[in-house]
This record gives sequence, structure tokens and C-alpha cells, in this order.
Amino acid sequence: MADGAGGSPARPGAAAPGMSVYTEALGQAICRRVLAGESLRAICAEPGAPHRTTLRGWMARHPEFAQGLVASQQAARLAWRRRDRACFAHLAARPKPPRGGKPSTYTPAMGEAICARLMEGESLTAIARDPAMPAYATILGWVRRHPEFEDMYAQARQVQADYFCDEARDVALAATPETVWVARLCFSVIRWQAARLAPRKYVERLAVMEANEARRRAEAEAAAQRPDRLICVTRFERSPDGKTILAVPPRNAEEEARWEAAHGKPYDGPLYQVVDRWAAR
Repeated sequence: MADGAGGSPARPGAAAPGMSVYTEALGQAICRRVLAGESLRAICAEPGAPHRTTLRGWMARHPEFAQGLVASQQAARLAWRRRDRACFAHLAARPKPPRGGKPSTYTPAMGEAICARLMEGESLTAIARDPAMPAYATILGWVRRHPEFEDMYAQARQVQADYFCDEARDVALAATPETVWVARLCFSVIRWQAARLAPRKYVERLAVMEANEARRRAEAEAAAQRPDRLICVTRFERSPDGKTILAVPPRNAEEEARWEAAHGKPYDGPLYQVVDRWAAR
């Protein structure tokens, strides 16, 4: 009887007729596939391939097949290890990325483009809405992290204040009786922006002086309305005989008489200055 042959009915998934019989060519083909890196599980799972139990039987009955299959498995494992080592060496040789997250996408050309649009009166929110430009928070982050862009940004804002001043004049000259109220609103907003960007240049000094003077007058009036208050701290103690409670300084004529009766020295002055006896303590 041939190897693996029998009279039992074929089970589902069994090898095709002729594949359950060992041949030297079939054994060499399996060893070549294992040497190439395929696993026995994958080879045996193919339709018509011999079952793994059949391969174990072949290895038990054919020593040359067993030796070739074991040698192929060892060579395949060594090849996998060599490939892993080469991959690890390649990864170790690559330059490490800079720490702190992704590298900045800032470029001097992008910074100059943003500042140029600012100097032409465009708002930063409008620039950030452009798909070709970075987001609003990204631009402000560049201002904090890149000193050269921070200087350009500050200069662009100063020039933008001059642009707003000229724009306010254009808005005022273009106003008509029908659009005067809208033009007045636009003029006020533009003037406010220019004053905030360059306060030393565009804030109306007369208005500032009037506001400061009004504040000083209000403070003076409030101070004049407040009455002068005198805080007097009173101290209580017993007389030398231990029977009378004395107040220092006395709050009325009766307490003053008690003090004179106890010590024989009256107070002088309206604020009842403490006598030498109390000053020495």
C-alpha cells in the first residue's frame, strides 16, 4: 500500500488524489517554499495540499525529507532574523526627528506675505480665512516663536494704522446725505482701530487731556464731600485703689474728673495727650 493510501472515505479539506503520496519532487517543492519564507500552516491550507498530519507522517517515514524540511525551516528563520537586523540598523541610522512636536511650517516668504496684506489694511481674521494661509492661532504662534516675524508683524501693524487714517478720510469724502450715518459709523470704527494701533500718533490729545481733567475734578469733589474723621483709641484701666475704671484719654468731663482724682494731673490740649507717666511706659 502506498504512503498515506487507505480505503477510508476522503474527509472535507483532504488532499487531492495523488497529493497524499510522498514523492521526492513533492518533498523538495515543499522544502523550497518553506525556505522562501512560507509557513507549513499556509502551505497545508491551500486546496489540494497535503494535511499537516500527512507531512508529519512523511517526516517519520522519510528521514531525507525530515532533514531537508528542518534545514529549510532553520534557514528561513535565520533569513528573517537577518532582515529584522537590517531593518533595525536602517531605522537606527535615520536622523531622529526634533523633539517638541512637528517642525514649524513658518517660512520668511509666508511671513512677508502676511505682513504685506496687513499693511494694505486687511484684517488678520480675513487673512486666516484664506485657504492658502495658515490659521489665526498659527500666525499668532509664529509671532511668539519667531523674533524676525514678530518685528515684521509689529511694523506691519504700525503701517496699518497709517492706512486706516487714510481710509477714514476716503470714507468721509465718499459720504452722501443718504449714507452719512453708515459712513459715520465706519469712520468711527476705522478711527478707533488707528488709535489703538498707534495711540501716540492718532489718539486725540485734547480729548485725553479733557478726560484726565474731568477725572481729577471728580476726585477732588469726592474728597471735599468726605468729612474729616478723627479716630481716637481709648484704653481702659483701673485706678490705683482698684475701685474705679479709668479711660485713657477720657471721653467726657466725668471721665476726666475721675482721672484727675486718681492721678492729680489733668490733660492739656483738645486731643488729651497722654501725660508723662503714660509716655514713659
